[in-house]
Amino acid sequence: MAVSEYIQHLPEIYRGPAADGGDSFLGEYLKIFEALISGREDVADGDTIRGLDPLTDEFVEYLDPGLVPLDAPDANGALNSEFLTYLASWVALTLDQNWDLEKRRDWLRRIVPLYKRRGTRDGIEEYLRVFVGNQVTVEELPGGFIIAEPDNSTVGVDTFIAGAPAYFFRVRINIGFPPEPFVIDEWRNVHNGTRAIVDLEKPAHTYYTLEARTPGFIVGERATIASDTLIWEKSKKL
Repeated sequence: MAVSEYIQHLPEIYRGPAADGGDSFLGEYLKIFEALISGREDVADGDTIRGLDPLTDEFVEYLDPGLVPLDAPDANGALNSEFLTYLASWVALTLDQNWDLEKRRDWLRRIVPLYKRRGTRDGIEEYLRVFVGNQVTVEELPGGFIIAEPDNSTVGVDTFIAGAPAYFFRVRINIGFPPEPFVIDEWRNVHNGTRAIVDLEKPAHTYYTLEARTPGFIVGERATIASDTLIWEKSKKL
């Protein structure tokens, strides 16, 4: 087996062969450090030792959500990555295990830039777009109202004659409208998840209302009991 390549970095007086003509002691001794740092293939048992240098070069892949190592597929064939969950903990992000792998990766990619906008309307909207989709809006209500305006004259909701209250905003979700199917369990998850996100991300001194709009049901078409017969969307039982 060849002596360590590290010997070339020593003064010339230390590079020569041993007195008996064999390999120098330093050339053999430096193999230990070369194997640990750079790696060597000619180890005694025939295995290749990977050094710290190549492992360090690959470390950047562990910081990219799209390149993290994956676990073996589960019984249903779904992919998971424990390291992705660990990486999310670095930025105080708890991943929902009901999300697929790509959605968890997407959340982790976006979370740090979102922290820069935490507590702002844009930041809350971006969180909700990732979690819910484009059917969510955050509205800061203007002062007063217009009689008979469908979206701005609901008694007890937005009829602020003297102007909208300070530090108040409204979150609206539209979900289950045709051609998308309406699934009540999905509606509950989105409703509860949206509230949890807004409660976490809004400034402490603000308050809001959450309106999750649904199309109701159509007799003979969208009228499956306990599936899409959500007659009263603000039921306390939800």
